[in-house]
Amino acid sequence: MRLLIGLICCLWTACAFAQASDIVRYKGDVPSGLKDLIQTATQPILQTARVDDEGDVWQLFRRLRPVIRDTLGTEGYFAPTINREVPTALPEGAPFKPELTIVLQTGPAFKVAGLDLKFEGDIQQPEFDARRRSLIDQWSLTQGKVFRQADWSADKDAILRQLLAKDFADATISESLADVDPETQSVYLHVVYDSGPVFTFGQLQVTGLKRYKKELVERYNTIRPGDRYEQERLLTLLSDLQNTSYFSSVDVKINRDAENPIEVPIEVTLAESKAKRLGLGAGYSSNTGFRTEASYQFNDLFNRAYSLLSGVRLEQKRQSAYTDLFFPPTRRGVVDSLGVAVDHQNLTDLDIQRTSLGALREYTLGVTNIRLGLNYQLEHRTTPLLDLGNTKALVASASWNKSMVDDRLNPSKGYVLFAQTAVASRRVLSDQDFFKINGRVQKFWSPTRKDLFSARFELGTVVAGSAQDIPQDYLFRAGGTNSIRGFKFQDVGVYDNGVLVGGRRIAVGSLEYTRWLRGPFGASVFTDFGDVANTWGELKPVPAIGFGARYRTPAGPIALDVAKAQGQKNIRIHFALGVAF
Repeated sequence: MRLLIGLICCLWTACAFAQASDIVRYKGDVPSGLKDLIQTATQPILQTARVDDEGDVWQLFRRLRPVIRDTLGTEGYFAPTINREVPTALPEGAPFKPELTIVLQTGPAFKVAGLDLKFEGDIQQPEFDARRRSLIDQWSLTQGKVFRQADWSADKDAILRQLLAKDFADATISESLADVDPETQSVYLHVVYDSGPVFTFGQLQVTGLKRYKKELVERYNTIRPGDRYEQERLLTLLSDLQNTSYFSSVDVKINRDAENPIEVPIEVTLAESKAKRLGLGAGYSSNTGFRTEASYQFNDLFNRAYSLLSGVRLEQKRQSAYTDLFFPPTRRGVVDSLGVAVDHQNLTDLDIQRTSLGALREYTLGVTNIRLGLNYQLEHRTTPLLDLGNTKALVASASWNKSMVDDRLNPSKGYVLFAQTAVASRRVLSDQDFFKINGRVQKFWSPTRKDLFSARFELGTVVAGSAQDIPQDYLFRAGGTNSIRGFKFQDVGVYDNGVLVGGRRIAVGSLEYTRWLRGPFGASVFTDFGDVANTWGELKPVPAIGFGARYRTPAGPIALDVAKAQGQKNIRIHFALGVAF
């Protein structure tokens, strides 16, 4: 019975809404954009209105009129005329037909006649003269422009955000007035910002630690007592702590008390993650096939917050096992790690088994990531007919990566630069002298919200007497997803005695256009090109063309591509998640 009553109520409400919305008509020279705003603003009234007789129609008009007036005021129309067109009287006995025609005359749009923008507090000190002038220059709703509530609010909020971002943690808008003068059809703006005192940072106050020492948190903190307040530095500390495996939740803030602005303690509230984690996963890549993986992580080895990560990954074309030991960062943000790995891979009848032991130092400077490594690798290669023996190398390497994109997971504009070098010598545990250098640049740009263009180019060389006795990791191969689509994974190289191996030169490029259609769905067309050889003169870039589907997710775009490369008999399908940098 209750269900039946509920259904009846829902049907009654739907019918009432349809009736109220259907009877309202607007007349007058009103721009379509204003009509849309009015319809949006009046929708809540129409949803609840019930119109059974002429009295209800007048009541609906009286409810709509002030809402319409206020809506027009937000766009600068402060003197509109809003009337009801009275319908022709119905013949006696005729059924009642509700009708509400609203005649609108917006009147002139009021313009800004003056701006009085003032500052109070410590920002009046001489050292902030240039900053005050810069804030005033950023105000966009200047004299002569039509007053709009959205612009008025945006300008006020923009200046307040900039005050709060640096030095003035307790800044407020102390006075705000848009004075409307109907006689002159003008609006006079008056805003006063109270910056309050200049704040400085103090010591860390950490709560929530049980397993780890306060020193671990301090390693991620680059703020020193006495430094001027900057909101971005608090956000950086918050992000750095959240991105570790030590904590499940993090909150970073200060007490914005204008009475005590000097060396304000930084309050860090933490919840520790479990020290031991077991991970299981499965997936698929068009490069290496189906994948299963198991990993184990222990974040407090020797009770010193050392993080031990060990795992096994089994793919159709590659199998590997690894153990890495990560040390907590230094106070300068340097992260050191040690690792050992064994790996088996089959690439076009070349069977490769590797064992490696390495050390890595990594640090970040703004948007630039730098890595310095030392790696010893022992490699054994075989073919179906030959045992090519062992190759060893002790390699010192360095890489540099600069990412200037608007969104790292779903970039639409910006660029990424990458460069890498590696060197080995026969004098130090290596079978061959070589020097490797390669670089890559990627560019993203979007002329509209729905159009995305991207370009990628990679160039590299290995300086050595020959490629013999150089581990395959330090030579070049191409082909597959994020390389030259239309080829199998790593199927572009050079032939040595009938066996496809890595080469000493590489040149690879890609041009792609994506059109975002509806929601997260998109379609792409692209061309990839490139080649691998042992000399620059032997490089003969091979083109490939294709098209694909895109689905945008918070973790990056999912891409499903179909490509055909010149000289290849088969059309190939490629699958990828995310943008590879």
